[in-house]
Amino acid sequence: MLDLSIVIVGFNTKNEIRDCLQSIYKNTVGISFEVIVSDNNSTDGTHEMLATEFPSVKLIKNGKNIGFAAANNRGFEISSGRYLLALNPDTIVLGDALGQLVRFMDSHPEAGACGCKLLNADGSLQPSWENFPTIASEIFYGTPLNRVFGHDKRIDRGSFYEVDWVRGACLIVRRETMNKVGMFDDDLFAPIYSEETDWCYRMKRAGWKVYYCPRPSVVHVWGRATERKPVWSFLQLHRAKILFFQKHHGQTYAEIFRLLRIATCVLRILATQLALALGNGLREELTLLLERQKKLFIFLAGTRLCHLKGISGLARIDNLCQQASFCECRELSKNQLQRFSVKRKR
Repeated sequence: MLDLSIVIVGFNTKNEIRDCLQSIYKNTVGISFEVIVSDNNSTDGTHEMLATEFPSVKLIKNGKNIGFAAANNRGFEISSGRYLLALNPDTIVLGDALGQLVRFMDSHPEAGACGCKLLNADGSLQPSWENFPTIASEIFYGTPLNRVFGHDKRIDRGSFYEVDWVRGACLIVRRETMNKVGMFDDDLFAPIYSEETDWCYRMKRAGWKVYYCPRPSVVHVWGRATERKPVWSFLQLHRAKILFFQKHHGQTYAEIFRLLRIATCVLRILATQLALALGNGLREELTLLLERQKKLFIFLAGTRLCHLKGISGLARIDNLCQQASFCECRELSKNQLQRFSVKRKR
């Protein structure tokens, strides 16, 4: 059996995947591995590039954009490694990072999953792990009170330690763990958020530990998707958090969070409008912030919890984005809607 199966999900990311693969093959020694690219119907020449430059890569051609979770799962299904690595296409593996992760998992049999140190392109530290979300941590996120409910995710302690969950940009998982808790839950229907949070939560509940290991490092060019469609991504993020609360803490907990988030939306809308009225120089940024908060208020106030999952939740976000002044691509959610409709008919 191979030591490691590396699964990369691609969607019109030919150049990023090329750079990522070059870093893998250049730097990874001392372990046996395979690379699987699960491609979500790219049209930028990704398939041709892989066939010409990386013929050993196993390519899964998904007929449409099925999202992060489902595409990773298809890669996991055909993998053969003792460990599985979900790796973003916009990453660069530094040194023997993947070998270090495998050796760490070998020496810590209690570990179900582990994440490495993520770096920005300029070499600065990037948040690589998080606490599980709670009502308090989400309501006070971005305020000074956030320190009361969380930790500084950019602190480098120099040694490994246990955390709640690690980011899916570079996430290694033990096959035995996956066999027991299952793969990514694509039924959460959150196309780009909370998949790894939910996965690590299920691992911890099953008795496995999740670690952050700061010695192996990977460069992660963060936030390209959200930059292209800021309002859509902002709404999806909050929808994913509510679905996470609903799945793991129950309907009442999720409803309390929704109501409190509506209240904070009102406060932030008023504060942003005041800042604009006073002639703050950051007018473009404040305008986008105001639009996000207004759309979020409309979405949360006008959507019942039972309508957040599946076709209804995505349709509501699409409708709001169609009304937004910032035009955004909604191809992913349309494809997700089609896939959900097929599931419902079966």
